[in-house]
Amino acid sequence: MAIRSSAGLHGATPQMNRMPETAGTRPLFHSVRDIALILDKTLQGGYGVLKIGTILAENSVTGLLVPYMTDDHDDDNVGRAFVVSTITNGTHVVNVTLADSYKFQVGDHLMAVRGTGGSPATEYTNMGAIASIDRTTYPNFAVITATSNVGNANYTVANATNVFVKSGAVATKYSTAKYILDKDVDTGEGEYTAAYGGNTSVVLSNAVLYLATLVGYDASALSNLGAVEDGRFLILK
Repeated sequence: MAIRSSAGLHGATPQMNRMPETAGTRPLFHSVRDIALILDKTLQGGYGVLKIGTILAENSVTGLLVPYMTDDHDDDNVGRAFVVSTITNGTHVVNVTLADSYKFQVGDHLMAVRGTGGSPATEYTNMGAIASIDRTTYPNFAVITATSNVGNANYTVANATNVFVKSGAVATKYSTAKYILDKDVDTGEGEYTAAYGGNTSVVLSNAVLYLATLVGYDASALSNLGAVEDGRFLILK
């Protein structure tokens, strides 16, 4: 399966762009992969290429895997869809880019998070089940309609408000780290590819991994996974 990459090329004009020379894809396993507990799982579509070492959570409705949400609500985690306009106080309508809208399906439970001027997350709202996703009314954004309202006027673009799929049972953030992706997987993007998602394998336990390879990792993920850090390694027991 080909993983898309720009390789530093820009436009169709003949060109040669020198890229930094590296040793290639970072390894995930320090221990022998064959002794780890590995499970076959299915990823939800719409998130593009998920890199090896990505921390994953489980969609609370469908059981499909989605990127785990870190405690830093305004990072570049591909699991987030940043709003393109303020979520109006007392409503349950969210506007996101057309591309980001394919990260969601009708029936998924929608979480919204906002900060204050780019600070770490200060408020989460469980907006309930997605009732509809309108991608036809407007040419430049999609309208997601959930079932529960936000409770104030602070869910603004300036506060880096974003939405993601509910993927955990613990109150507040509702995203629980559960698995680690053990290879690059293209989950698709946009109208014609996002629906397919991706089949993959994930690491569950009995492994020593390189911390530097992990994507979307934080202290909560460490706790969720029941792992321990040892220098440059993560030990999954």
